[in-house]
Amino acid sequence: MGIYWAIFLVPAIFLVHPVKFDRSLKNSVFFIFGIILLILIGFRHEVGGDWFRYVDTAYGIQKGLEFDFSSFYTGDYAYRLVHWISVNYLNGIYSTNLICALFFVAGLIRFCRFMPIPWIALLVSTPFLIVIVSMGYTRQAAAIGFLMWGLIDLINGKKVNFYVLIIIGSFFHLTALIMLPIGLLYSIKKVNFFHLFLFLFTVVFLAIITYSVLGIIIKHMLYYYITIEFHHSDGAIVRVLMNFFSVIIFFSFWEKYKRKFTDEKLWLIFSIVSIILLPISFYYSTFADRVAIYFIPLQLIILSRVPVLIESAYNRTIFILSTMAVYFATLFVWLFFGNFSSHWLPYQNLLLL
Repeated sequence: MGIYWAIFLVPAIFLVHPVKFDRSLKNSVFFIFGIILLILIGFRHEVGGDWFRYVDTAYGIQKGLEFDFSSFYTGDYAYRLVHWISVNYLNGIYSTNLICALFFVAGLIRFCRFMPIPWIALLVSTPFLIVIVSMGYTRQAAAIGFLMWGLIDLINGKKVNFYVLIIIGSFFHLTALIMLPIGLLYSIKKVNFFHLFLFLFTVVFLAIITYSVLGIIIKHMLYYYITIEFHHSDGAIVRVLMNFFSVIIFFSFWEKYKRKFTDEKLWLIFSIVSIILLPISFYYSTFADRVAIYFIPLQLIILSRVPVLIESAYNRTIFILSTMAVYFATLFVWLFFGNFSSHWLPYQNLLLL
């Protein structure tokens, strides 16, 4: 358990530390922290709710078996390829986890460094993105890494990069494709009938193509996430609510945000989707939970940018300390009272066995 608190406390300490670092030293600290995260995530042993499912099933991949390079229709193509390489040429599941962790950590660190107060973004990402997702949802964590890297490109006007990265991420987890329409909506500068028609046509066209190629895996996901009643994600409502609270803060600072930053439209789209997911989480918790993961960057953006919009130093400090307290409480409650946190405890690492 101490490892998880250490991950949380590092950004917390740097956040409240009065000493200012120059740019090169700050970059070095972020690089070292990223390496530590990579080791902790990549070399974990029997940590995460899906650990044994990944080890036991692993898509039937065994050493000595040939990889079917034409098997796009089965889904998670990139993950299966990485795992096949790991099983046959590296050290199995640990190399698979390390490679997926590399994609996740690279995206997370780049995304956080883009923020005006990057340590807040890292702190906010700890309870769910780092601890639960990256150490439990290996395939989706890799996809989120590509998403976070792509979001920075999208904000910087590199739209093609964003679409390419989302498509690559979808080869780790197909659900990443739901972010393509987000990019399309953000790219529309002025909404009129033609743009609306073009957007709807593009979404429908992509949906048809995707379903025609990956129909089997899509049917399986619909059954797994929506149809079966007994499949339930206990923490879904809480995690969706965390996004919803960020939405409220975002709208509270809407006018100031627009004057300071130029990407408000992107986070408005994120906010609208987060609002829609809230009622859905009460009925289709697993579906809402898996979708909401892709919208967690909203929390990182809002909670690390709003402090620079608060003029009063006292109020700014209260906001930052309140954010730290909320996410401290989130991690505390999950570790001590979460129904499935036992799958993360005790933390074990291959390098320490």
